[in-house]
This record gives sequence, structure tokens and C-alpha cells, in this order.
Amino acid sequence: MTDSGSHRQNGISPAEQGGDDCVFLTCFAFEFEFVATLLRYSGVKLHRAETLDDADFLLTVTGARVLVCDVAFLDGYWADCVEMLRHVHTGVSLILVAAEVDRPLLDIAPLTRARSVFWKPLRVRELRELIGEVRRAATEAKR
Repeated sequence: MTDSGSHRQNGISPAEQGGDDCVFLTCFAFEFEFVATLLRYSGVKLHRAETLDDADFLLTVTGARVLVCDVAFLDGYWADCVEMLRHVHTGVSLILVAAEVDRPLLDIAPLTRARSVFWKPLRVRELRELIGEVRRAATEAKR
């Protein structure tokens, strides 16, 4: 069975394979495709969610430990992600993607599970490093 048709390959989940599966909750298809393509070359497999339900599903089936989330998406805001992670995906860390104009909305972000706010314009190398750091911290916290 190939990974294109399933999220498990040879009976081993992506998390067990050592890959960095992440979910990106965004309504910006172009931005997602650009970032996903560049991250793929550094070992990160990015899965796109447009809604909170999509993100919930993808976090479950991929075993992703990091949710990258735009400040706003089709059916909600970043605070909705925080609530979902708090109640459903307790081992998943959050990276918020925001533009400078969003700064007033994020004043309470440091008080939440948000590991980091990643400011636009996106710099893929820095995002890859941040995903790795967050994933390692989540793995260590689980021990």
C-alpha cells in the first residue's frame, strides 16, 4: 500500500516513521501549496485543512503533532483551534501564522497553547525549524 492512498505505510504511522506530518489550517490555497512544496524537500509533509473539522480529522489520521493555523479560517478563528487542542488533541502544539495587522488580535496568544506566532511573509526555512522545535518539545513533554 502506498502513502498516497493511506496515511499508514507498512503498518507504521507517520509519527512512528520519524517524519514531520503537520496540519495547516488555512483558506489560502496558493500559500499552502507554496509552503507545502518547499517544506516537502526538508522532510515535512503538510496537510491542508480548511475548517476546524478538517483539522480535527487530519490530526487524528496523520498523527501530526503540530497544527499550523492562520488567525482566521473558513469556520473560525485561532482561539477555536486552542479550544479544540485543549479538549481533543492535547498532545498537539499550535503555531499561529499572522500578519502584522493581526497583532491586536493576538495579545492573549502567549497565554494560550500557542507555541509561537509566525509572522508573514512566510519564510519557509524558519517555519521548518520552528515545526521541528515544536515537535521535539511535544515529544519530550509526552515522556
